[in-house]
Amino acid sequence: MLEPAPTRLGLDGKIAIVAGGTRGLGLAVATKLCDNGVHVVVPCPAEDPDAERAQIVLGGRPGPVTFLAADTTRETGIRTVLAEVTQAWERLDLYVHLVTSPDLGPLVGAADGLAKAFDGGGRVVVAGYTVTPVAHAVRELALNLAQHRVAVNAVVTPVVDHGSMNTDPELMARLAIRCPSGRLTVPDDVADAVALLCTDEAAWIQGEVITVDGGLGLRRAG
Repeated sequence: MLEPAPTRLGLDGKIAIVAGGTRGLGLAVATKLCDNGVHVVVPCPAEDPDAERAQIVLGGRPGPVTFLAADTTRETGIRTVLAEVTQAWERLDLYVHLVTSPDLGPLVGAADGLAKAFDGGGRVVVAGYTVTPVAHAVRELALNLAQHRVAVNAVVTPVVDHGSMNTDPELMARLAIRCPSGRLTVPDDVADAVALLCTDEAAWIQGEVITVDGGLGLRRAG
């Protein structure tokens, strides 16, 4: 029997938690990682209405997916997931936190739990929109976790084109015209940047907030 070919980012076999991975940007990130052979653990509340669809989307990909009942908007929920994952698989390689609230205090508060879970180093990537103040939290986590060989960074975007799900298609069209790259950011663009930060080659990027917008912000800066 032939062994499956390794995927191009070299993430095969890694263990990742994608908090907020049942919808939107989070689901795009979970999909990208699964497609690259990562075992993705998706924590979500038991009543999450998007969980069933996410299971369908993520099923059958090169990397397996596991859903755990937990609320990662709370520090206790983050700690619970970290404990369950490290108990089940004895390690954690990647933690991706999709911002669903401006309050990143629970994530920062769980820094010691993250340090313990990342036995041997790893990555934390915060992803969301530029309206959410992530820089302070990323800096604090980076300072706390660097000594544990954990790189902490963020990927943000000002606006995302969700296609038929857009609430204001006319606004999206006007913004797309302003973007030098000719279109707006889609969820896969954010997922690609997150995945790159998870690679071995990105180990020395620390405490950065990276904007993924196809150059849309260049117009505003000018």
